[in-house]
Amino acid sequence: MKPRAAVALAARVAVGAVMVFAGASKLALPAEEFARVIEAYGLVSASTALSMAGLLPWLEVLLGWALILGVRARWAAVAASALLASFLFALGHVILIGIPIPNCGCFGAAVHFTPAHAFLFDSLTLALCWIVFRSEPDPLSLDSWANRGL
Repeated sequence: MKPRAAVALAARVAVGAVMVFAGASKLALPAEEFARVIEAYGLVSASTALSMAGLLPWLEVLLGWALILGVRARWAAVAASALLASFLFALGHVILIGIPIPNCGCFGAAVHFTPAHAFLFDSLTLALCWIVFRSEPDPLSLDSWANRGL
């Protein structure tokens, strides 16, 4: 495997693993707990926060597995980038307004990042999405296998 393909594979699997872990960590708790975190950001109503808390973790898990397996990896990277951009917007809002949130809620009860740390982490993850988007399907992706007719 060429070095460039190895970097793309590592980026794809890393972003996918982060997305699966983030979504699964939130799914392990009642949606109401994640909804309270979403509501604390001050951007949406309580009912919208509950809907988001029910949808976002499943979306993260789905996109994560698509990236790990290499199924429509470029499109999954675009969708993950859109999610990360929305998370960065919310985190930036909290940081700029000064809303005191001790835990970003990114990984449910599993990992507790401050908003500033989460902003940095999400920015780096977004950069990895760019690498995945710019890359051709690597030999270990399902996209590559499908292109070979397997």
